Amino acid sequence: MAIANVQSLSIEQTCQVQVKRKSQKKPNGYNLPLLNRIVEFYNPAVALICLKLIRMAMQKLLKNSVCTLACLLLGMVSLSTQAVDVSLSGYGTMGYAISDKDYTYQRYIDNKGSFERDTLFGAQLNAQFNPAWSATLQVQAAPPALLSDHPNWQPTLTWAFLSYRPADDWLFRVGKLRIPFYLHSENANIGTTYAPARLPVEVYASASTVNFIGASFAKTWQLNDNEFILDGYWGNAVKESWRFYARDPGNVLTKNGAAGEFFAPLVIESKGLRLSLNRDGNTFLAGMHFADTTARNGTTLGPSTYVPAPAGGCAPIGIPPAFIGNYYCPAANGPSSIKTVTTNFGASIDLGNGFRTIGEYVRRKNEGSTLSPDSKGFYLSLQKEIGHWTPYLTYAKLTTKNRDLYQAVNSAQTIIPAVNDLQRNLADTMVVYDQNTWALGTAYSLSINSKIKAEWSVVETGIASSFIDAPPGGKSGDQRINMFSLSYNFTF
Repeated sequence: MAIANVQSLSIEQTCQVQVKRKSQKKPNGYNLPLLNRIVEFYNPAVALICLKLIRMAMQKLLKNSVCTLACLLLGMVSLSTQAVDVSLSGYGTMGYAISDKDYTYQRYIDNKGSFERDTLFGAQLNAQFNPAWSATLQVQAAPPALLSDHPNWQPTLTWAFLSYRPADDWLFRVGKLRIPFYLHSENANIGTTYAPARLPVEVYASASTVNFIGASFAKTWQLNDNEFILDGYWGNAVKESWRFYARDPGNVLTKNGAAGEFFAPLVIESKGLRLSLNRDGNTFLAGMHFADTTARNGTTLGPSTYVPAPAGGCAPIGIPPAFIGNYYCPAANGPSSIKTVTTNFGASIDLGNGFRTIGEYVRRKNEGSTLSPDSKGFYLSLQKEIGHWTPYLTYAKLTTKNRDLYQAVNSAQTIIPAVNDLQRNLADTMVVYDQNTWALGTAYSLSINSKIKAEWSVVETGIASSFIDAPPGGKSGDQRINMFSLSYNFTF
């Protein structure tokens, strides 16, 4: 089964696909409807809860994205005269993470501990109208993602698409979909399908969106033992955001001037291609993606960069730097959009004797702003299957091109304290990363449908990292964070 087809599967089938990639054996049990399994092995209330979540999310989508839902329902109605095979499946993670710092990392993790970083629950409804047509709805309840301004624990419709497969080697979809970026793009929220307690943020959390409303295609070529898949997509994400954090009280960034988070509301148009190869339990992929980001709700994207104050000074300070010392000001003209070109490569290779190495590299290049994340990120992981155990060691790194500019703005000092505070405010509007992470952990498979994971990771930052909410008067650079994570992951 190909990576491109994961979104068409139930949660349990997705798990079985992961097993097949490792063992190349055909999974069993595909003919028993998952809804019957829920009733047989679980309390029927679980199915009712899942259906309620789906109904709530559909109501939300109906309110906010009427056209999308109407297209999907229209396709369903046109095919409803035939017998429909409906299946319900679900997934979840109950995760706890704690660090040795009193400030938060990745929005939620500090020395008090938190269940909010990794905990989530989801349900998926698949309807197979005939061999060619199907529809999928997936709803998820979770705390807001790292960059999201969505309300806490509000059910979200993560997938809602209609699929058409005219032949075994072609697949078309329309609706709300996941961008085919990484090795684990389609199954990133299903913790039973991979060993790490948390996918490396240096790669998986450096994009402003992972979903879109639009259309996609997948073309498959089978050449002997080689399966090539070309994925293409185009669409829009109209309610995205980027999260920032203002370190100091009395700032000009948050609504009340208190230290805390603030958001840039965004609209993102995305399109791209990904080519993947599956062979003998190994997967290789390469992709190129194009994004055009604009502001929404009447906001702007802000200045394109910050520049040294000229001899006569500049707004909003207006004092010649010769009198008070050098400082930075916003560039005069801000961009109407930010264009991003992303290239990515990935590989999951079976080394034999239970060893597997997994790695991904992502390069993002921006036009229009030096404040947004023009970045390079990668990770490399080595895993070893020992019975039910899968210990692993992972190294990850993420850097942005604007590190030197951030350092210059953040460290600018004049004889006027208010100007120095403003410089720190300007620095807080930059997305900057300079960090690496070592992670040592293990997963224990209780069954094909459940895993327990534990991980110890060490994060080190250089100049700065936007993943850290620095304390008042503090900094996110030159930090060392020890973090422990424990989670239970399941599907049904």
